[in-house]
Amino acid sequence: MTDLAFPSGLPSGQGFVRLREMRDCLQPREVLRWRDLAVDGLAFHSAEVRSGNLFFAIRGARNDGTVFVQQAVARGAVAVVAEEALSLPVPVLVVGNCREALADAARYYYRDPSHGLSVIGVTGTNGKTTTAHLIRSCLQGDRRQVGLLGTIAYEFGGRRIPAANTTPDPVRIHGYLREMADRFASACVMEVSSHSLDQDRVRGVRFAVGVFTNLTQDHLDYHGSMDSYRAAKARLFKGLGPGSTAVLNRDDPASLAMADELQRGVDVLWYGMSPHADVRAENVRPGPDGTRLRMVMPNGAVELFLRLVGQYNVQNALAAAASALALGASELTVASALEDARSVPGRLELVDAPIGQGGRVRTFVDYAHTPDALDKVCGTLAELAEGDLHVVFGCGGDRDRSKRAPMAAAVARHARYAYLTSDNPRSEDPERIVADMVGGLAGSDCESFQVLDRAEAIRQAIANAKSGDTVLIAGKGHETYQVFKDSVVPFDDRLEAGRALAAREAGWLHR
Repeated sequence: MTDLAFPSGLPSGQGFVRLREMRDCLQPREVLRWRDLAVDGLAFHSAEVRSGNLFFAIRGARNDGTVFVQQAVARGAVAVVAEEALSLPVPVLVVGNCREALADAARYYYRDPSHGLSVIGVTGTNGKTTTAHLIRSCLQGDRRQVGLLGTIAYEFGGRRIPAANTTPDPVRIHGYLREMADRFASACVMEVSSHSLDQDRVRGVRFAVGVFTNLTQDHLDYHGSMDSYRAAKARLFKGLGPGSTAVLNRDDPASLAMADELQRGVDVLWYGMSPHADVRAENVRPGPDGTRLRMVMPNGAVELFLRLVGQYNVQNALAAAASALALGASELTVASALEDARSVPGRLELVDAPIGQGGRVRTFVDYAHTPDALDKVCGTLAELAEGDLHVVFGCGGDRDRSKRAPMAAAVARHARYAYLTSDNPRSEDPERIVADMVGGLAGSDCESFQVLDRAEAIRQAIANAKSGDTVLIAGKGHETYQVFKDSVVPFDDRLEAGRALAAREAGWLHR
């Protein structure tokens, strides 16, 4: 697959629609300076407006789209959709909710593409990316063409577009789905974030399957409370129509809230470790290079070797299996695909390293950035490590401060050494972020180091590790950048770890 030079990756040449069609679709409460014009494309960022576009003036958390309408018109917007009457030389459609209008217009403009695809939506705090990749593997094993919209990239039709958001905006969602349908894809797996549900980004998408992984503390800076966070996730299941399937985690109590939102006619497949799950795991035997288990499905059971480490990855595999079964894949196909599946970039990814006089130091990079995710990955590695566990981690700036101490406490429960460092500090002072984290280490036997330079923290952890020790670098996973107040700089945990391991082997890295 190749990256596209054009950042949106949206297919051009979709054909014109008339503004009257958009008017009839959106049912505005007021229309100003009406003229029936040709509309060629939709936009809601003024910098992305092209000639012929219909511009949506969305009110965001930081920016109000009405401030940019003049710029949009100057760039060629032929009409504007807004929540208030605006004085402009082009037609203005006044609607009650501009976000909903954008999603409805995108669905219409791209000819309701999800109607011809089996779209699988995956939501939950942790495990969305791995579960989505495993679902795609299972469906590809069933010889289906499958698109993917997720945290790492948007992949379809031989294209790979680096993801700006876990779930893209409605224009891209429906545009990408249209291209998938036009290229004869039969399914699309989509990670669905709580933000996207709250902001109506997936409005109008017909989901054949909705998958729930788990619910733990995250994004409270946005949602305000766990109740609101849970309610946002539940919107995916409230929107499932008759004939679709909800794939729910029998081991997570929050699944009951998802089940309560289901309409009549929606099927449910339960997965998990519970003996009451429809798809479950038994006799789980974890190892340093994978996990052996017996997977029980509705029509039989099979012994599996999963090339993924950790019980939480067993849960992800069970969710993927249930999803593929819901879409008609055979149990044998699902089992075979799961055995062939490899780890997802940045998800407990082992960094290749030379083995010589420096001895073996197993070094992993993982995206874990919540207390629960850190607790699980650290617990898994501590159980499998021959020696001590060293953990390099930080907390993102301008995000939920209340999870910082719990994240440190999760590390302290399992690690012998903790290296507190920067992880996308954004506009916050990194020292203040680390100060919020330190409280979680109180009363533990974990020895800690505060090293704000993330590259130096990685070097110190690898230098301090003895042969047989394990190093975990957590928080950024697949990301290839660091976000500071005034800049975004290239940074890849995997590259930095590889350099440090090579320097250690060469004798250039000392404790």
